[in-house]
Amino acid sequence: MAGKKTKGKQKIDIKKVTKNEDKMVTFSKRKNGIYNKLSELSILCGADVGFLLYSGSGKPFTFGSPSFDELCKNLNNLMEIQADAEEEKLKMGEAAYAPSLPMKSTDEEEVKQLLRRYEEFYEELCEVAAAKIRGRYDASASSSFPPHG
Repeated sequence: MAGKKTKGKQKIDIKKVTKNEDKMVTFSKRKNGIYNKLSELSILCGADVGFLLYSGSGKPFTFGSPSFDELCKNLNNLMEIQADAEEEKLKMGEAAYAPSLPMKSTDEEEVKQLLRRYEEFYEELCEVAAAKIRGRYDASASSSFPPHG
């Protein structure tokens, strides 16, 4: 019986690969291994996973579950919502956005009235945020990128 043709699965030292052909093979195998792990993470944990990788030559590779483009759109929408909230906060001014409670109030009725104002303010803020989120996701669902492959 002849000896083994390949080395099989062996532990290798982690160091830079010098031969160009070996680099390409290593990159391809490692990339596929990472994609498998990302897919497992998405399936097992129900996580939305996005991964961007550039090869040594600068060629981009992407992985996304559900899709890389959709994850990018969701991230952009979230960043826009956060930026809008910050802008609103600045427009309203710090005092109007989050007025401070009086440090010591002995009037129980005044405290109750202030608490009602805070509750109304909180509900109004939640409604505005929910409307913005619904608007962003409705808009993103209607305009989609071409399929990624």
